[in-house]
Order: sequence, then structure tokens, then C-alpha cells
Amino acid sequence: MTVMLGSLRRRRNPRAGGERGSVAVEFALLAPLFLLLLFGIVDFGHALYMKQIVSNASREAARYASKFHADPATGAQIKPSALTPSVSAWTISKYAGLLPSDANLAATPGGPGYTSGTAGDDIQVTVTAIKTWFVLGKLVPSLGSQKNLSATTVMKCE
Repeated sequence: MTVMLGSLRRRRNPRAGGERGSVAVEFALLAPLFLLLLFGIVDFGHALYMKQIVSNASREAARYASKFHADPATGAQIKPSALTPSVSAWTISKYAGLLPSDANLAATPGGPGYTSGTAGDDIQVTVTAIKTWFVLGKLVPSLGSQKNLSATTVMKCE
């Protein structure tokens, strides 16, 4: 039995000593690329999230402006340009908390229906925000340090 166990023992190859530490060197070479890929995925994922929030804010702001709003005292229609809160203030109050503080969320309503309130006229709402890159803006100069995100929605007045 001793003979069999002795033959199963690993024997050291004297020439293999030069490969010690190669795993650490390979890790040191690949870790920055892996981290760049990881941070790139996080940065682009956050940009897509922000774009979705801006798109939803634009659609909901246009819906808020296009709905028929009546004065509680008289029952008369309130024009979208005279709504309280305004379309811009309403959008910022609902969606600014979902974005980073440096996003500078802004909503710009317009179109003929915004001032007239006539049923069938178009109301257009454009919402903009700024995406500041976490890491990629510094590593990939062609991206710049910020990206402007915007979405425009057009709806008919009710």
C-alpha cells in the first residue's frame, strides 16, 4: 500500500517554479477591464432609468394638462395655462424626487390647446433632465461629462 500512495503523491517539477504568482498578474491585468465593464453597465442602466422617468413625466404632464378641469364654484372650464398647480410645478413635484438632485428636471408646456383649452387642440409637454455620468464621462471623453435627456408628448384637449 505504501508503494501505491507514494506513487500518487504529487511531485514538484523544478521548472514550474517560474509560474508562481501568474494568477495574481492575470487578475491585475483583467480587474480594471472588468470594473470598467461593470461601471459602464451601471452608468448606462442609470441613464436608461432616467430616460424612462423623463418619458413617463412627459406623458403624465400632458395628460394632466389635457384633461378637462372645472372650476368648483362655477363649473366653468379652467384652461391648461391657468391650472393650479401649473403643469411645470405639478410635473416637478411628482417626478423630481425620482431623479438625482443634479438632474435639473424641467417641464415646458405649449401648443395651441395649452392657451385655448379648446377640445381637440393639441397640448405639447417637453420634459428635460441632465444625466451626469458616474464614471464613464471621465474614462470615455467622447461621451462628455453629461447627457441631456428629453421627451415630448402631444395630446388632444378633452
